[in-house]
Amino acid sequence: MDTLKEMGEVGDKYKINLFNFFARLFCKLTEEVASRFGESGKETIINAVKKFGERRGNEIAEIVKSLGKELTLKNYFIYSTFDAGETTKYKVNIVDGNVELIIRECVFCDGCKDWDKLEYGKIYCDYIDEAILKGYNPNLKIEVPSILTHGDKHCIQRYIVKD
Repeated sequence: MDTLKEMGEVGDKYKINLFNFFARLFCKLTEEVASRFGESGKETIINAVKKFGERRGNEIAEIVKSLGKELTLKNYFIYSTFDAGETTKYKVNIVDGNVELIIRECVFCDGCKDWDKLEYGKIYCDYIDEAILKGYNPNLKIEVPSILTHGDKHCIQRYIVKD
C-alpha cells in the first residue's frame, strides 16, 4: 500500500513520453549496429526505417480505404500515426498551395538529445516521413528541407499539393 500511495504522490514527475523512450531505444540500437557493422550496419538501419515507414503508411491507407475514403493528403493527416499535439509543437502554413508544417519542438528529437545521440536520430528523421507517405499514397510528395536532429532551428515538412 505504501508503494501505491507514493506512486500517487509522485505522479508523472519522473515518467517520460513513449516517443521519447522510443527515440532513446532507436538511437541505442542504431549506435550498436553501426559500431559493430559500420556503413553496412547503417544501411541496414536505413532500409529497416524505410520498410517500417512504408508498412505504417500501408496501414494508414487501409484504415482510410476501409472507411470508404480516398487516399488524400487531408485523410493522411486525419488518420495519421501520432497525436501531434502530444509529440510536437508546430504550426501549419500554406505556401504556394502546399501544406507546410513548421515543427518547433519534437519529443523524438528531445529523446535523442537526452542521451546525446542526435547523429543516430538523424537516420530515422531523414527517411521516416517520406517512407510513411510513400506507403500511404506514392503519388503524394514531401520535402523536408530542415530537420531538428540535424541541428536546424525547426523541422520543415512541406507536403506538395500542386506540381
